[in-house]
Amino acid sequence: MSRPKRGKTLERRRAEEAARKAAQAKRSNRRRAALMAGGSLFVVAAAIVLVVLQPPAPGVAFPDLGNQHLSSLDEPHVVYNSRPPSSGPHMGNLANWGESDVQIPPELYVHNLEDGGVVLAYSCGSSCPELVDGLRQVLADFAGRNLLLMPYQDIVDPDGVARRAAAVAWGRVLYFDELSDSSGEQLDRFIRTFEGIDHHVGA
Repeated sequence: MSRPKRGKTLERRRAEEAARKAAQAKRSNRRRAALMAGGSLFVVAAAIVLVVLQPPAPGVAFPDLGNQHLSSLDEPHVVYNSRPPSSGPHMGNLANWGESDVQIPPELYVHNLEDGGVVLAYSCGSSCPELVDGLRQVLADFAGRNLLLMPYQDIVDPDGVARRAAAVAWGRVLYFDELSDSSGEQLDRFIRTFEGIDHHVGA
């Protein structure tokens, strides 16, 4: 009986070793794919949890009425859809940042909103000195930011209820009647969320 040739035995061993390595690589690839799938699922789940747990942005959202520039304050234009107005036609120049002791027409201050500003408005004349002082303190706390404080005599929420104060950003209004701990925190978050966002077309 003849013995198998040594070359054939070596060939067989090499083939077995190659098959073993291929099987090992296949198992390793399956483990890697499973880990990657698990990691992807974790990232998606974490993103969903963040979205669900994150509180909604403060204030009431209003549809964007566009950025049309007016040639004069009395030029006819579409009716603003919030009180105070939060977007829409406006002049090409800005109202001065800081405090104004007179009401500024929306056709002027809406450009401030477009430029990333927040308007703090109050509608209580001399009957709410504490509220006005509180808004002045907010203005001071955010010194150097794009804020405008002024009286405004037409603050009405979407339910038709007259309110004493509002914070206005582009397309969003936060209504309140006093600066309590709760409304103060909301106002702070409103300013930090919306101040500085450029709303020019294509920005």
